[in-house]
Amino acid sequence: MKKIFFFTMALCGLMLFTTSCKDKKFKGFDQTKKGLYYKFITQNKDARFPKAGDYLFLTVSYRTDNDSIVFDKRDVVDMLRESVYPGDLYDAYRMMHEGDEAVFALKADTFLLYSGYPQLPSFIHDNTMIFFTIKLNKIRNEQEVEAEKAEEISNYMKAHELTAEPTESGLYFIETQAGKGKEITTGDSLSILYTFRLINDSIFDSSEGKSPLYCIVGQMFAGLNEGLAKMKRGGKATLIMPYKIAFGVQNPYIPVPPFSTIVADIEVLPNIVRPQPAPEQPSIE
Repeated sequence: MKKIFFFTMALCGLMLFTTSCKDKKFKGFDQTKKGLYYKFITQNKDARFPKAGDYLFLTVSYRTDNDSIVFDKRDVVDMLRESVYPGDLYDAYRMMHEGDEAVFALKADTFLLYSGYPQLPSFIHDNTMIFFTIKLNKIRNEQEVEAEKAEEISNYMKAHELTAEPTESGLYFIETQAGKGKEITTGDSLSILYTFRLINDSIFDSSEGKSPLYCIVGQMFAGLNEGLAKMKRGGKATLIMPYKIAFGVQNPYIPVPPFSTIVADIEVLPNIVRPQPAPEQPSIE
């Protein structure tokens, strides 16, 4: 009888300890029927809320409960879609209004597996949680984004006294120096000098001080391919490219903000400058 009593007491103690730890981890949080833990920092219940297909302009940071993963605060864009699994981030987004800030806790293993991680890191356990701090700064549907970007380009062209009509894709092509010879076509090899700018005229990439860029028409991004195909060797042009034919909504490999309109000054050199081969690395025996 004593053994049963002490075993029961030990089990109760363990349960109380586990519950206490769990309660401490989620202190101040509520939980949805789908199991999503949440805690609002700022709430604007009368503000706009997202609908399916809306673009959400977010400020996001996250951490695990043992701080093994820390994602520093940064601005991102996501689209509100159908949930991938119950209690995921899309369920979290649906709880928010424009201007809201909240913390959401999701099971780390479920989140990572559905995010495409083939194997979980060693520090992720069954009970590890990821805490997302999310601020929903702005909600825009596709039509609103298109209208804002069209106005942005119109204002830029007026300010810079540029005149051009967009092509079907939305490209504005402004020739500044006529080239010579036959027109460039898909598959042609070229060497170009370039300067890429944002719509606010800040430069984020340029060939200045570097070797010309060797490229093959048709293998660059859509707006540049289209612009090059309107040029001749020795020609110069300014290309104004909406985000859809530039770097898309957002590209983690390109240092530009989401939905960026790109302005490119392009010069196609008369002759091809072949790229220099990379120096051979010394062998390690």
